[in-house]
Amino acid sequence: MKLRLTFTAALLICLAATAVAQLSPETVEWGKGPYQFLLTKQEAAAWKAIRGDAAAKDFINLFWARRDPTPATPVNEYRLEMEARVAYSDANFIGERVRGALTDRGKTLLVYGQPKRAARSGAKDAEAVDPTTMSDVTSSRDEASIIWYYEGELAKTNFGFTPAEVPFLDRMGNGQFKYDRARFDLNKAQQRAIEHTITQPNLTAPPSFQAAAPNAPAAPAAPAAPAPVVTALTTEAFKAAVADAKAGKVPYAGKAAVTWGEYVTSYGETFIPVGLYVPKASALNGDVTFFGLVEDATGAAVLAFEEPGTLAASKDDFFIDKSLKLPAGKLHGYFGLAQNGQVVALTAADMELAGAIDKDSVGVSQLILSNNVYPLTTSQKADDPFSFGGVRVVPKGDRVFRTSDELWYFIELRNPGVAEPVLAEGTVPVNADQVPQEPKFQVKIDLNGKDNTGKVVKKSAPPTEVSAIPMKGVPGHYGIGSAIPLTSFKPGEYTFTVKAIDTVKKTSYTLTEKFTVIE
Repeated sequence: MKLRLTFTAALLICLAATAVAQLSPETVEWGKGPYQFLLTKQEAAAWKAIRGDAAAKDFINLFWARRDPTPATPVNEYRLEMEARVAYSDANFIGERVRGALTDRGKTLLVYGQPKRAARSGAKDAEAVDPTTMSDVTSSRDEASIIWYYEGELAKTNFGFTPAEVPFLDRMGNGQFKYDRARFDLNKAQQRAIEHTITQPNLTAPPSFQAAAPNAPAAPAAPAAPAPVVTALTTEAFKAAVADAKAGKVPYAGKAAVTWGEYVTSYGETFIPVGLYVPKASALNGDVTFFGLVEDATGAAVLAFEEPGTLAASKDDFFIDKSLKLPAGKLHGYFGLAQNGQVVALTAADMELAGAIDKDSVGVSQLILSNNVYPLTTSQKADDPFSFGGVRVVPKGDRVFRTSDELWYFIELRNPGVAEPVLAEGTVPVNADQVPQEPKFQVKIDLNGKDNTGKVVKKSAPPTEVSAIPMKGVPGHYGIGSAIPLTSFKPGEYTFTVKAIDTVKKTSYTLTEKFTVIE
């Protein structure tokens, strides 16, 4: 019997190898990559029997279609969310010999999503963490264990009870966190979670959204008239607050801090995201009116807006943001918040804009410092503020961090140099789009400043090669960044300098931001 079982197993291996041999490397990689964790047992068996790229493509299209929460539309929100989780895991859960999305934490994030809360322990006592961001559920290398807590009805569906604890342990002390013993069957929970995502279990072919060909060519529609640009505030309280600011009156100092940038979409439209960061100490939250007035160097208004909105949580603090279309030149903006018709925060910013960025040009964004980086749960629009390929980076507008924080830095790269693929001797060159091509970047970090005792602090790291993560939906755009634990920093004032080196195009960019550390 044992011989027969061995022979049968060998036969299955041979059959699988035959099937794999008929697939392109890209198709084989799909089955070996993180999406294998989302396959039901039946789908996993069917995938092993796939022969040929055409059949594999049909399988993959049907796989996504069966999970589409809005099957009547061409956008598959489930797929976008999974791709965002994979991108985040690859960037933040780096394994010794495996990509981040294939680590145990990457698998857990992909299958179950972001935990409700987390706890960490190690050399220090256990520490409760508020996981309103994915950065809260990563860890530094001196932490020996992490527990992710899943709560609510979805957790009860997946795990059979709530709250459910998913523990990870760094057994080797090298930052590689692997599953620890859980009080439930992880395999069964995974299958329940997978089956819960299937919205169309009886679907046999993915839908087509191609429009039927018209009987006759339609006459071209007349171009819509552009919406008039609003250049004046209409609410008297908002006008008065801006007038006070111009007169040097600052009754709202410290209530909010503004961050802005200049970016370009994949189709060439330049936009300026503007965000207000509201510290917890401001005692502001809930529904607000976000308003702003932007003037040129002569004092003439070029844009004004008044919009209702809701402050979003960012760890213990809050933020609100929007994207603007502004002309080139030196501008000055006033941005504020109001509740119940009363202005509660106002801040200003000097802005110098190019006005239009060529989508094919080479460049980098500003340096963003944050303690809140997380994958988006819905598909982003092309000009969504501070959203990069399915990942949201919330700028820490006041740039004040606690010693318990991880300081994240992030830079978007536009059209960096791409290394040519290296082919083994005797290998026949293949189509360029079949060979993964990636930018080659190094990063050098310098930290300088003084702590509150007056002691000069200098920290430096030599140039280190980093991964440039492609931005989903924005060809030619990549992101680089990482987290730096601040546990070893004393309260004080510091300057963060990043030198990003494009080793393909032999160019470099030096970006600097100041920040403050408190207890």
